[in-house]
Amino acid sequence: MWGRKGLIIAGFFGLVLVGAVTLALLGYGRDPLWSLPPPEHGLKAERTTLSAPDHRLFEHLTLHGKLLGDIACNLSLPNPLPPKKLPVVLVLGGLVTGADSIRYLKDAGDNAIVSYAWPIPVGLHGVRAFMLQAPGLYHRVMTIPGQVASVLHWVINQPWADAERISLLGFSQGALAAPSVQDIAAHDGTRVGWTIIAYGGAPLGAVLAGNPHMKPAWLGKALAPWVDLVFHSLEPTVHLPRLAGKFLVLEGRDDSLIPEAARNLLREAVPEPKTVITFEGNHMGVGPDKMALLQKIIETSKQWLIENGAINPGPD
Repeated sequence: MWGRKGLIIAGFFGLVLVGAVTLALLGYGRDPLWSLPPPEHGLKAERTTLSAPDHRLFEHLTLHGKLLGDIACNLSLPNPLPPKKLPVVLVLGGLVTGADSIRYLKDAGDNAIVSYAWPIPVGLHGVRAFMLQAPGLYHRVMTIPGQVASVLHWVINQPWADAERISLLGFSQGALAAPSVQDIAAHDGTRVGWTIIAYGGAPLGAVLAGNPHMKPAWLGKALAPWVDLVFHSLEPTVHLPRLAGKFLVLEGRDDSLIPEAARNLLREAVPEPKTVITFEGNHMGVGPDKMALLQKIIETSKQWLIENGAINPGPD
């Protein structure tokens, strides 16, 4: 039995859900940015040097926001800084890697690489734990586009940054967030010229329902329409038609995490000009059995960015 405390938690969760649904209904038919907190400017930055191997400087960066909270990311710069300004590459990796994702990038060259740390926990254990964290979790998810756009605004205003050469790379969960991030950044005056959307899908409810890790399976299907409603303003296909630039779409032919219909829908929604590349195998990852695929994805992404003038070639 849940007991009195459990019933209070469930009731509180119900109120939060009603509030989220009400907000989503009010936002339907409006600009999708209406219900998303906007980026913040003039944030205080706290930078901590992590290491400086092989002519690169790795830093942990925290931007202290008043409305969006603390925004954490990692920064990789050439060491020493060259006299010319640096193209900016912002990486949205999977939830597991987060800000640690840039350690898989080798031969970064004269480019500034930034990786964003997701403000949400990797795992939620138990129904009660989920209900207790639901209000804060919903708020954190909704702040993600504004947080990332705030990072971009801070970066391009650094003396070493080339504001005309900004790339956004979304891998796995990052691919789901990249369209809303680029849209809110553009509205904020930050133009992203090159975008990579890798191993994503749409709509968000279909991605959840098709995830084999969702147990029991019926729960994902039951939650799917609610996810599509509550997180409508984050839906990739809502933002993609509003975007401009050059796009690269990467997919897995046998991706077991993203249903084929969801992959197809996202791919079709990506505007032109776009390049689509399908890799053999399952979903991307950072496990020992997936490192070969990961390196192919990284090399393909880097080559596309170089060929399109987005970044400077590395030392190789």
